[in-house]
Amino acid sequence: MNTKVLFIEDEDRGVFPYFHELEQNGFECTLAKDGDEAINKLECQKFDIITLDIMFYPSNSLGENITPIIAGLRLLEMIRRGKIQNCDPNIKVIVLTAVNEPITENKIRKLGVSTYLKKPIDYYEVINTFSNLKRDMI
Repeated sequence: MNTKVLFIEDEDRGVFPYFHELEQNGFECTLAKDGDEAINKLECQKFDIITLDIMFYPSNSLGENITPIIAGLRLLEMIRRGKIQNCDPNIKVIVLTAVNEPITENKIRKLGVSTYLKKPIDYYEVINTFSNLKRDMI
């Protein structure tokens, strides 16, 4: 059985290189490019892991006055508080972001993420992070 991963990332060229390698190793990768698409996919499909960028277009689903810089934080808060139907509040989350803001990073870490990776990052470090997390889930 494949491990299902939802990548929440507005710049698909930043994550597509990982898809082939991960899919060769038992992962099924899906992309959501904004808040509405992410919430829709989380409500309609079961995922084992979320890969979350911090900054993306929030859309309407994340609420009013949500800026792109905190869209990922808001989405993670909604997940952890059980506000997204059919989404496990304890789902494993890997943050993969170029955002370098200590206050936001601290808030994200307090919401319980498996790994917090800052771009730019070595390709194989990302792949190894997924492999290690999958191994720990078995």
